[in-house]
Amino acid sequence: MKAALLGALCAPFLFGVSALAQDGLTTAGGGKPRLMVDGRPFLVLGVQLNNSSGYPAALHALGPAVERSHANTVMAPIGWESIEPVEGRYDFSLIDGLVAEARTQKVRLALLWFGSWKNGAMSYTPAWVKHDTVRFPRVMTREGRAIEALSPIGAASRDADARAFGAVMAHLKAIDGKQKTVIMVQVENEAGVLGSDRDYSPTAQALYDAPVPTDMPGARPGGWTQNYAERAQEAFMAYHTARYVGAVAAAGKAAYDLPLYVNVWPREQPGLERPGESSPSGGAVSWLLPQWRALAPAVDIVGVDNYDINVAPYTAIARAYDVPGNPLFVPETGGSMAHARHAFWTIAQPHSVGISKFGLDDQFGLKDGREAEEPMAATYRLLGPAASVLLPLRDEGKVGVAVEEDGLANIPLPFSAVDLVARFGEVRDGYGGPRGQGNKDLSGRVLVAEAAPDRFYVTGTSANLKFSPKLGQTGSVQLVTVQEGRFEAGAWIGERLLNGDETAFGLILPKEGRSLLVTVQVNP
Repeated sequence: MKAALLGALCAPFLFGVSALAQDGLTTAGGGKPRLMVDGRPFLVLGVQLNNSSGYPAALHALGPAVERSHANTVMAPIGWESIEPVEGRYDFSLIDGLVAEARTQKVRLALLWFGSWKNGAMSYTPAWVKHDTVRFPRVMTREGRAIEALSPIGAASRDADARAFGAVMAHLKAIDGKQKTVIMVQVENEAGVLGSDRDYSPTAQALYDAPVPTDMPGARPGGWTQNYAERAQEAFMAYHTARYVGAVAAAGKAAYDLPLYVNVWPREQPGLERPGESSPSGGAVSWLLPQWRALAPAVDIVGVDNYDINVAPYTAIARAYDVPGNPLFVPETGGSMAHARHAFWTIAQPHSVGISKFGLDDQFGLKDGREAEEPMAATYRLLGPAASVLLPLRDEGKVGVAVEEDGLANIPLPFSAVDLVARFGEVRDGYGGPRGQGNKDLSGRVLVAEAAPDRFYVTGTSANLKFSPKLGQTGSVQLVTVQEGRFEAGAWIGERLLNGDETAFGLILPKEGRSLLVTVQVNP
């Protein structure tokens, strides 16, 4: 068994081309990192295994569901407790099995290190950490009660986590440094603490009463309250949590220079915003993102977990993390139709690394025993093969996106020489001209890429598109050719020309989705 597994790990990676030196993160336009895999820009279209499914046997059983999802990356959790059940003795069989199974399924892996933190708690730490509350101190509440979260001030906790993570990364380099099945690693999971706004232990209180450390970005001389007023507790925890996670990430990066990211539980949800209640206190919430990035330089990307189903808060949260030096990345989102639409929007943002749906079970894509495509799977099926063509155009600002929302069924998309409107649902003529009436399931989503002023790649579902001259220009836009086809291995493959009834009433993208290559001509 061990020999067979070793053979699988050493076998050539069977898809893509051989990895090149520039794999990993390179600087893209706007100073934002770009993820490169096999020497090409890579778009993460992920599915994250459930928390207790990060095991080779579970991934094997989920193989059909992974295939139905059309994901190119499986996000697999690995718990510290499984890797180092006895201090100083590592068991990497879990990692070996996941890598071998991913190669068999021909998908990439992102490993999620559930170390000191998982959703603001310490549940994935080894038993020897949980048992020793002196060496590995807990966060104390204001009332003096210990909660199930390691204090970010604990040096022994930090060092033990860093040693284990460094060992994991060194092992990954040994078994996967050439094939690069694992393309990125998440450091911790939604770090911070739930149940208290900060650590009130005597050691933590002494640090809180002292002046703010000089390496805290943006801080002036003085104490935490002087600098941050009512936000002082959260800023204090963010300083220590970022330094802790930064040390763990640095140990891993020193062992194997693979892209590292952290995921954030955002606090920008509607309602009361209370650190330690509405999100883990100390996490990289948007107002503390600059401090986190400075204090944890070994972390390459800060990604935001974004489950909101409403467009306004979803895009507001996403934009808060789409800042210079930090590309948009959504490591966790839901699987509803709303999230499938949001995925189109997320993927269309310049320099976006990608998105991942949380949760995968063996029934994914099955209904009453029959295969049925999930909304996110349709999004991945349409956009995944097109990524190598679309990403360069997207990052040059030549991609437009339109997603349907309740009460929003007609969305304009301006381009250099022509304008376009995406209309969702039945198109009826009336005041204001022909307009979409909306789909009952709000399934409309469209991405349009301008390959040249007169040539466009169009992909999407449940929509009707119409070209028009630019505002202020006279004449009309003639459809020269409308070719239905697909993307394959980075190239467009035309399958048939559409004309007549298929184009006379707008370019129709059916519910199951369609990809088109359209050439147009502006006639005076």
